[in-house]
Amino acid sequence: MINHINVIVSDLKRSTDFYESVLTVLGYRKKLVSEQTVSFSDGLSSDPGGDLWLSVGKPVSGHFAFQADTHKEVHDFFERGINYGGKSNGAPGYRVHYHPQYYAAYLLDPDGYNIEAVCHK
Repeated sequence: MINHINVIVSDLKRSTDFYESVLTVLGYRKKLVSEQTVSFSDGLSSDPGGDLWLSVGKPVSGHFAFQADTHKEVHDFFERGINYGGKSNGAPGYRVHYHPQYYAAYLLDPDGYNIEAVCHK
């Protein structure tokens, strides 16, 4: 099980605004804030700082997915991401090549990370 992920971002405010928008629909809230780092938590992690950290630096490539409970959450994640400067990397829909109930949407965040919301129902 993953305890936390640290994502290196070029503009902390821009990325914080983006992630706060898309993750709110999945139950995440901002946890800790400093000049160099912002963390988010869905309340399920044992890490008191949260399970997603944004830190200022030189971005690298990557992909990570967030669990959604409903198809509506996947749609809301995608719509909010587009509205906050994300780019579509795959509109909401089934990805049956993974498994028959794999319902997901993909966004490129402000630094080009491929992020996903996925519902397995």
